[in-house]
Amino acid sequence: ATGGEGATGATGADGAAATDKDKQNQYGLLGLLNVIRMTDPDLNTLALGSDLTTLGLNLNSSKCLYSTFASPWADGPSKTEPQYQLPLCYYMQQTPPLKHAHLQKFQLETLFHIFYAMPKDLLQAYAAQELYHRDWRYHMDLKLWFRRATASDGVPAHQQQPTYFYFDINSWECRLFAGNMHGNLTAGLMSEEDVRVRVSGAK
Repeated sequence: ATGGEGATGATGADGAAATDKDKQNQYGLLGLLNVIRMTDPDLNTLALGSDLTTLGLNLNSSKCLYSTFASPWADGPSKTEPQYQLPLCYYMQQTPPLKHAHLQKFQLETLFHIFYAMPKDLLQAYAAQELYHRDWRYHMDLKLWFRRATASDGVPAHQQQPTYFYFDINSWECRLFAGNMHGNLTAGLMSEEDVRVRVSGAK
């Protein structure tokens, strides 16, 4: 009985060693035999690839294949133009010119966008002029826009030092200025005359 158990154990060990050897051989030259015999369809696809003609591609076409090939899982060829709906405003032959009088109807954030996004443009100067009409002032040293807080902003009217709001370009919102107020903040503010747009040729 003892000899039988030993023979069984040896057979199991030999079988496990043979299995490990087969796994190693499948990545060597012996593993190519399974590809040559073409008995495993999954292995054939992995090694040899797929027939592109079965995907609906015309290999004899002189045009680029990617223009009509969507993906291997698509039911039909792709279209040259994607499906989309164009807004009616895009069909306008000529857009109306933007006049500086239109800036009076713009929101505050839009004016700041024009000022920062269109440097050295005439609209930048008109946006700055409109901001001055709304009691905003530009600080030349800090490169920020400031507005003095009023009672409508919830700030007490009687204070030793004035409170200012500034427009934060990083968060794109108005914030209460908490900087150093020991210096004269108003000394660096440009006057309304400095930002007034002067058209050449006008008297």
